[in-house]
Amino acid sequence: MLDREFFRKLQQLQPGRDNKVLTVLDAPHRGAKALMSAGEIVWQRDDKGFFRQTGKQAALFTDYIYGERKLVICGAGTVSLALISIARMLDFNITVIEDRREFADAARAAGAGRVICADFAKALAQVEGNDNTYFVVMTREHRWDAICLQAIMQKEAAYVGVMGSRRRTELLRKSLREQGICRAAVDSLHGPIGLDIGAETEMEIALSTAAEIIKVSRHRNSFPAVLCEAALKARQPFVLATITARQGSAPRDAGAKMLIFAEGIVSSIGGGTLEARIIKRGRKMLADAEGQDVWEQVDLTGTGDMLCGGIVDVLLEYVDPAEKI
Repeated sequence: MLDREFFRKLQQLQPGRDNKVLTVLDAPHRGAKALMSAGEIVWQRDDKGFFRQTGKQAALFTDYIYGERKLVICGAGTVSLALISIARMLDFNITVIEDRREFADAARAAGAGRVICADFAKALAQVEGNDNTYFVVMTREHRWDAICLQAIMQKEAAYVGVMGSRRRTELLRKSLREQGICRAAVDSLHGPIGLDIGAETEMEIALSTAAEIIKVSRHRNSFPAVLCEAALKARQPFVLATITARQGSAPRDAGAKMLIFAEGIVSSIGGGTLEARIIKRGRKMLADAEGQDVWEQVDLTGTGDMLCGGIVDVLLEYVDPAEKI
């Protein structure tokens, strides 16, 4: 059985410190669990000692815990507002930089978590980059794009993209090289921004941009903020479902998670037959107050919603938020 302390510890982890959750997959200690940060155990399911129980030969499932994916958008025009709405659904931490008050207010109203209304160069000096930060430049003028990119190219980033025509983006690349910006960084610039889906409207361009970011995204958090927040707010028991193995063409890979409540769910492990079966099993656990871990294998070969087949192993863990508070 898990408790709220596990999710609290997840939220307290310091990004970039080799954070991971280890779960034992085989007997006799199947289900033993430990949260590790920088090689040290910071939480474990009981006090018996995780490694003392498991030994060196245990098969482990590892969830790598990265910091939130951060999206930094320069400019708050109509495409930016559309991108904010999409990025929120994708669980990005969103920062918008805009030097016009009314446009900054519109970005805030659209759901940006942080809005900096200031000169672009000064605002970007307040924003740190890392290998899980995605920068999108969508300002109103070429000169502001150039100022933003000059500042961004000095930072670590997982992605840098700029909206504009092919000619405009080539001019920006040329200008950046002339300013002495690292050639490799300039060559990695995504511009024109987005995947080529024939986008024309603001929402289509935003969608193509989000798709390109997802395509290059390297660090996807196994425990996204929305899931941890829901777990910490819960007042009634729930079930944490995790895909631990996948064979064939199942929709989500190992590590995908979902919270199952007596009424409602948070997140998804792929929908369709798989999700319906796991929700049903999870709610039975809740009805029976079944505190022991449950391991379900769902064979989707030949089912109506997944003709390509696939076999998925799912771990279901009962969580009592009242434990150890």
